[in-house]
Amino acid sequence: MARPLIDRDFAELFLKSTDRPLEYGVYFLFHEWWAEAPQKAIDAYANQLAAVPGAAEFLAARYLAEPLPLDRLASCAPGTLGHGYHAFIVENGLEANLARNYKTFNEELSASGKLDRLPADLSYMIVRGFQIHDFQHVLTGFDSSPMGELAQAAFHFAQLKFPYHAMRMAVTTAHMAFLNPDIIDDGMDAIVAGWSLGRSSQNLHFVHWEDELDTPLDVLRERMNIHVRAQAA
Repeated sequence: MARPLIDRDFAELFLKSTDRPLEYGVYFLFHEWWAEAPQKAIDAYANQLAAVPGAAEFLAARYLAEPLPLDRLASCAPGTLGHGYHAFIVENGLEANLARNYKTFNEELSASGKLDRLPADLSYMIVRGFQIHDFQHVLTGFDSSPMGELAQAAFHFAQLKFPYHAMRMAVTTAHMAFLNPDIIDDGMDAIVAGWSLGRSSQNLHFVHWEDELDTPLDVLRERMNIHVRAQAA
């Protein structure tokens, strides 16, 4: 019998996430994969990230922003990125996430030992991705509903081909296929919407969005070629 290519202990965790993705999310799955991941797959993800236009300079700088004060966002004029970001944070009760120190978070992850085979660029990018995820919700217009989050994940996946978002697609489509076919239409519409917007827009992952708080959203969307659907704006 041929040797399994996917570690079977990890496969059990994948099925656990597929069973109940809200209880055992992709965040946990992502951190469990690296210990037994095929080196060929790890190398391919690292090479794909490095090949994204604009990635090399950004990755070399290792930029991580300091936590943004909520009152700074509250001072932003209507129509700006900062105003939209403030509204998204408050409406979704994300104030605690806003205050999180992601530099410390990155150090804790690196010290855990589970991520020893995670390439440094991917390790950095997952942390920076957490910092800018909600900015990108504001820019793309995808809301925080389950389908809005799925569309946003597909957007990230289209722009970076990142393993976290690849796992999100795999878990979601497996859940649809084997447990909940009723969400196929809405789920695939969300994936297609996010993927299509990610493919047509400029890459949003290598921008210091913290420096654009006072820039009008319309200006940023035009600059980055983001065409927000009317129902999602």
